[in-house]
Amino acid sequence: MGAGRWLDERLDLKSVKRALFDREVPDRLTWWHTLGSATLTVFIVQVVTGTVLATYYAASPDHAYDSIEYIQQTVFAGSFIRAIHSWGSSFMVVLVIAHMLRVFSMGAYKYPREPNWVLGTVIFLIVMGFGFTGYLLPWDQRAYWATQVGTNMAGTAPVIGPMLTAILRGGSQLGVATLSRFYAFHTLWLPMALGAMIVLHLAAVIRQGIAPRTAALEIDAPPKTSDESYSAYYHKAYAATKRGGVRFWPDIVAKDLIVAALVVGLLVLFALAFGATLEAPADPTDNSYVPRPEWYFLPLYQMLKLFPGSLESVAALGVPLLLILSLLTLPFFDRRSRRNLRHRPLALASVSVLLGGSALLVGAAFRDAPPKVAAEIGRPLTSAERAGRALFKRQCETCHRVQGLSAPDRKKSKDDGPELTEIGLHHSGAWLHSFIEDPVKFHGDSARMGRFGPPVLTHQEIEEVSLYLSSLRGPPGSNLKADIQDTFPEPKAPEPSSSAKKPN
Repeated sequence: MGAGRWLDERLDLKSVKRALFDREVPDRLTWWHTLGSATLTVFIVQVVTGTVLATYYAASPDHAYDSIEYIQQTVFAGSFIRAIHSWGSSFMVVLVIAHMLRVFSMGAYKYPREPNWVLGTVIFLIVMGFGFTGYLLPWDQRAYWATQVGTNMAGTAPVIGPMLTAILRGGSQLGVATLSRFYAFHTLWLPMALGAMIVLHLAAVIRQGIAPRTAALEIDAPPKTSDESYSAYYHKAYAATKRGGVRFWPDIVAKDLIVAALVVGLLVLFALAFGATLEAPADPTDNSYVPRPEWYFLPLYQMLKLFPGSLESVAALGVPLLLILSLLTLPFFDRRSRRNLRHRPLALASVSVLLGGSALLVGAAFRDAPPKVAAEIGRPLTSAERAGRALFKRQCETCHRVQGLSAPDRKKSKDDGPELTEIGLHHSGAWLHSFIEDPVKFHGDSARMGRFGPPVLTHQEIEEVSLYLSSLRGPPGSNLKADIQDTFPEPKAPEPSSSAKKPN
């Protein structure tokens, strides 16, 4: 007995084949009908590349950025895989929106496809959730500050705002709990939810059939889909579209495969040509950074600027909520039998305003974009060194100058300490740690600096400052040779006890 026959007897594979591939579909379907399969293709690519990336990713603020760099620089084809995953998120958004626009323009959300339209709207929301949660994972400047703005927007909601912020962040500030939570949603909860919605969506398409051309369902149709006679009319008209039609296999599948190959090819081309961006590591102390979200959040980002003060929550939550509710309830309010967009002037005007307004907001956001900040020269600071830099700015900047860190308008004073731009060329972190704890031990004239050992600073804080100072090896771009000159003071001999016996 062959393997195929053995499986068929137990699983009835022939019935599955008839239901999935041998079914008849309406005639004269266009290439626009392949948008759904193109979206499914990109989702599969995202699952595969995301699984590879998750294998090497460390979901903690101390190691997230370093793990991304490891993927980019060490893992075989790591930068290419990450670029495909990064561009795949944009492709998913574009294809889902395009698919929804095709369904909307054909009136394919009307009877009997209302549940499928609701499922499609939920899929769109989950895809946007992927974009938001995945944004934080690189833990670079852009990711940190854009997520800070996004979670702050959730906090503007009346009554439930603080609770939403706490749920998203896992606490009062972005940190370990936030990153772990976003990582869990991005790699576990959202993929499971999207997978379930796609299965239900495909099952509904197979059960209801592919939406035919609009003209086939408008000839002599009752005025509204809610009329008692419309159900019989629809099934008769839909059956007529299959006469002289084609089968799903191989005709429609061939089109789907061609478009899927084209989409994957474009995705690979974008990944090779543009790669994936990675800015400097997240620095919670850098309040000067101007965050900007991904392009698909730019309309909302730009709209916030049009609503001053207390009205900001209207733009942040009210407008998106109104749009979501409109999409979810659309098939239950629009019950006219007309399906062609040219025969639905209100629908045409609404989608034109929505797309045109979004395009204008995106254009304004790009026009108002701040100038690009030059990339940092040299290796990025570690999390401990960045913490030390923040402590230095609070504790030491009033007396010591560091090129690129001290305020340019700060006037020099006779009480200023030495310039520290090249301190890391001459002293190790261990020497700097000991010196900060008690400078007088090293130089008698350092009494005015004072001791910074406990309780002024903890040993951990002193270690962070010393690590930062040891990273200072000249102005950006300099290639100076280190000349470490560490000299530790000799330990003092213990004073003789007063109770010790005196010699005779």
